[in-house]
This record gives sequence, C-alpha cells and structure tokens, in this order.
Amino acid sequence: MTGNKVSHYIVFHKLTKGLLTFAGLWPYENSNFFYKILPYIELIISLGIVIAIFGFVRQHFFSVSLVTRGLSIMTSFITVILKLKCISTYREDLKELHSYLDSSFSALLENSKLTKRILEKVQIFTNLSVVFTVCVLISVCFYIINPLIFIIQHHKLTVVKYPLIYPSSYPWEVPPSGFYYQLHFVFELLASWTLLLVTTGIDSLFTLYIFMMIGQLRKMSYSMTHINESEDKDFVARKCIDQYEKLLRGKSIIETLFGPIILWIIGTNAIVLCTLLFQITQMKSISMLRGILFITYFTLKIVQTFMYAWSGSCLTEESEKYRYAVYASNWYGDKRLSTTAIITMAQKPLTLTACNFGVVSVNIFVMVLNTTVSYFFLLQTLDQ
Repeated sequence: MTGNKVSHYIVFHKLTKGLLTFAGLWPYENSNFFYKILPYIELIISLGIVIAIFGFVRQHFFSVSLVTRGLSIMTSFITVILKLKCISTYREDLKELHSYLDSSFSALLENSKLTKRILEKVQIFTNLSVVFTVCVLISVCFYIINPLIFIIQHHKLTVVKYPLIYPSSYPWEVPPSGFYYQLHFVFELLASWTLLLVTTGIDSLFTLYIFMMIGQLRKMSYSMTHINESEDKDFVARKCIDQYEKLLRGKSIIETLFGPIILWIIGTNAIVLCTLLFQITQMKSISMLRGILFITYFTLKIVQTFMYAWSGSCLTEESEKYRYAVYASNWYGDKRLSTTAIITMAQKPLTLTACNFGVVSVNIFVMVLNTTVSYFFLLQTLDQ
C-alpha cells in the first residue's frame, strides 16, 4: 500500500518537473543561458497570439458568438503571460521555496514510520494533475488537428484559403497558402506548445508545493504527539516551531508567486465557462469532434479551479490539525514546553489568500460555478 503511494508521488513529481523543464521554468540551481531566456521567448510568443486573437475579436465585435469564441481562447493565453511574468519575476524566491520543500520532503520519504502518513491523499493530488494535463493536451491537439484535416482534404485545390489554428486576425494580411502561411501556422503551433507546458506545469507545481507543505505539517503533528520519555520535549517543540516559521515563509512566497494567478483564474474561468455554455446553445448541430473539444475544455477549467481551491482548503485543514496536535501533546506541568505550546497555538493557521482578496478554499470553487451561471444568463439576455 505504501509502495503504491510512493509510486503515485513519483509520477506526480516527475510529471511536474518534466513539464516545467521543457518550459524552462523548473527551479534548477545552475542553468545555461538558453534555459534562462526560454520563458521570455514564450512570453513574446504568447503576447503575439493574444494580439492576433484580439484583432479577431475586434473585427467581429458585433457577433456575440464569435466574440465569446475568441475571448475564451485569448484569456487562456493571457493567463500564460501572467504565469510567465510571475515566475520570471520571482525566480529567486521560487528557488528558495523549492530548495527547502523538495529537500525536506525527500528526507521525510526516507523515514518508513512517516511515509504512509505524509503520503495520505497523494493519489488524489496526482490524479487531479494527470487529468488536468490530459484535458489540456486533448484541447490543444483538437485545435491543431482541425486545420490539418482541412489542409489534407483540400491540398489538391489550387485556390483555397487554409485556416490557422486559432481565430486570429493579424495586423498584416496573411496569405491563404504558401511559405508565409506556413510561418504563421508554425508560430501558432509554438504558441500551442507554450500553452500546454506553462498551463499544466505551473498549476501542477502549485499543488505539488502545497502537498509538500502538508507533508511537513503531518510530520510535525506526529513529532508533537509521539514524544518519548527519553526525548527532550523542549528540543522537539522548538524544532517544530522553526519548521513552522519556514512554512510561514513558504506560504508568503506562494502567495506572492501564485496570488495574482489564482485571482485571475477565479475571474476568468467563470467567464470562459459561461462562454462555452453559450457557444453550445448557439449551435444548431455539433459534430462529434467539436463536442469532445467542448467537454474536454469545460472539464479542464472545472478541474483547474478545483485544484487551486481544494489545495488551499487541504493546507488550512492540516494546519489546524497541527495546532490540535500541539494542544494534545503532554505539555501540562512543563513550563518550557507549555510556553512553546502557547506560542504555537497563538499562531494563525496557514491560510492562503489571493492578493489579500479572499481565502483560497473550496468556497472559491462554489463561487466560480455560481458566477458562471449568472454570466450565462446575462449573455443570453444580451444576445436577445
């Protein structure tokens, strides 16, 4: 049973590391020049595709269905830009956070007494990350496959305008075919690659770090409730306090790195979900491929929102359990240990906030669903 949990964690860690390594965002201590500038190249590509899709939205401004189609994709690339900006700006803070959490969690896995305890719920975290990655991969592949099918079907025709991957309108005229058309197609292909890696990698990294912090809290709870008579109680308590202070620092870094991202996702996912529902209601008939695309895209937005919200709730819940563990420890009659226990219980639980706007918890997920329904009825009213 424990071996299965360890294998799930290894899959979780390797998947996240692989995605971010290809994106140039995994916090390696030493990296070459190309690896350091790769995020900035991806930033330029994402900015270019946002400008192109915005041109499409402006060109079809009076068509609600076309505007919602363009906005749903454009918000995804704006999210990519925001993620790249946050990670690139606070790269040193990310290295500090990773250095502590990754090494500390690896040390915990070597303790056979704690392995089963700290890996509780690891399968849920892993499954969420895998499902989200697969959904993003399927969505991106469908966007790429559609124009390829059209090109294959009409490649024998001499006069035909080949479609691009995304609904875009560039500031210049795009030729219907030929070499310059191929350049635009490759550009949007690179944008799709960036979208896949950055979206799945950064979201998985957030859940990975939260799971590592939860593991630290579980270890601290175990230490406080399993103090032997031969152990120095004051030493154990002070060690837990030092670890808790490091976790507070880690929480601060996570809020700095992911706070703007979470706040943006909360607002935009509600808009994207309602636009997807609206597009479905506007279609008289839906092909099987397009139906699969809608279902997959809708699922990934739901899973993405739930990943952030549920992870925040899990961290707060485990933090509360640690405080209860300190209170339940045998500190009565010991002045030093009682002082340590009082200091620990006076600390606030590890609660994540999104730019001080709101607490990251499951309540956010419910709020997004409610907002989606409200926006959907608003779009129907505007369309009428």
